[in-house]
Amino acid sequence: MWQRGRARNQMSQFGCSAEKLAAELLWLAQKMEACGCVDEAVYMWDSASHVAWLSLSAEPRLQGSLVKVSAFLFKQSREIGKDAEDEESTKEHLRQTNMNMLMSWLPLLCRASNGTDTPVLSISGRSELERILEQIIGTLEQEEEQEKVLSLWLHHFTYSPSSDWPNLHDCYTRWCTASRKLLLH
Repeated sequence: MWQRGRARNQMSQFGCSAEKLAAELLWLAQKMEACGCVDEAVYMWDSASHVAWLSLSAEPRLQGSLVKVSAFLFKQSREIGKDAEDEESTKEHLRQTNMNMLMSWLPLLCRASNGTDTPVLSISGRSELERILEQIIGTLEQEEEQEKVLSLWLHHFTYSPSSDWPNLHDCYTRWCTASRKLLLH
């Protein structure tokens, strides 16, 4: 019995440590943005797909912290996209980065939008992130990429009983309409 209590205590400490690390990730990303190096943070978050996968089974408080990091970096990715409209190679690299980030972190956004004590993001923050996600999905040039992202979203959105966010239904409807038009032509 003493061993089980000790193991539980260690797991609790690990949860606090992981939550602290996630908060430090957000702080670091904000500092990188302030220094003009946020593109590096976005590219690193894109490559953290294994962390995204593991986060799906993490404690809700840790998930909430990772949602905040993801929300911040999706917003920064959109800003990078506005600045990189002229450079084709940068634009292509950012499109691939956005695709990877969406495929990695969208399941967490669908599952972890509710906090344990308070909402993870404010109502306005949630609305803003939905608009950002729609804009980023709109920048994916190939129909197949949009289909992959939106089918992943639909799967996790419908199978998350405690969440109705992010609601990308309008984006999904626009994609369906555009796909139908392409099919008919």
